[in-house]
Amino acid sequence: MDIDDILKDFERQANQSTSSSNFENQLRQEDLQKLQQSWISERSSPEILPYEIELLERILLRLKEKIEFIEYNSIELQKTKDIKLKLMIIESEVQRINFLIRNYLRTRLYKIDNFTIYIHNTDEELKKLAPTELEYMERHFEILVELYNKQFLLKLPEALRPLDDNSGGINMVPEPNLSTSVFFKVANDINEIITIGDEHIELTNNGIYLMSYKLIRPLVMTGNVFLI
Repeated sequence: MDIDDILKDFERQANQSTSSSNFENQLRQEDLQKLQQSWISERSSPEILPYEIELLERILLRLKEKIEFIEYNSIELQKTKDIKLKLMIIESEVQRINFLIRNYLRTRLYKIDNFTIYIHNTDEELKKLAPTELEYMERHFEILVELYNKQFLLKLPEALRPLDDNSGGINMVPEPNLSTSVFFKVANDINEIITIGDEHIELTNNGIYLMSYKLIRPLVMTGNVFLI
């Protein structure tokens, strides 16, 4: 192999490495955009949405790698100043990602707290929770039952003790208000027409609309529209 062949081989390897790095960076940016959109949708939705388990697993794994990189290279700060700027940039990115994850999870826990009994009694809602969220919800439900029994339920007639009582046409279980109006943006060409009374609204790609959540709920679940 002469020098030209060696240089060509080195250039080919460098291009492959650069291409792979660019692809990974693109995936990371796409995941961060998905995380931000999941957080916004969760905050805007009246009900709890399915937990983005695969997305969170990928992001948390990368976050762990970044933190390990910072911890390892912080030792070198005493020897060289070249890495300081790089570490500051990485730390800023870690803080930004942490903010999104914490707020995403806090929003979900807030809904679990508010709709504990409803979620506990609805199989469809239980499937939306992560294993840790399910454990939290079950414990919260046990605490609620214990508290209500001690405070007043045991003093009532047995027929009035169920927490999910809906006799007399009054539902005692707090539920999400699916009639809440929400802003949303169409993410795909879905050729969907929403009928409101005598009016027919065609949803177009990238169009922004305001209407009742229950009308576009199936589209939210399939990812064809996202809340804003």
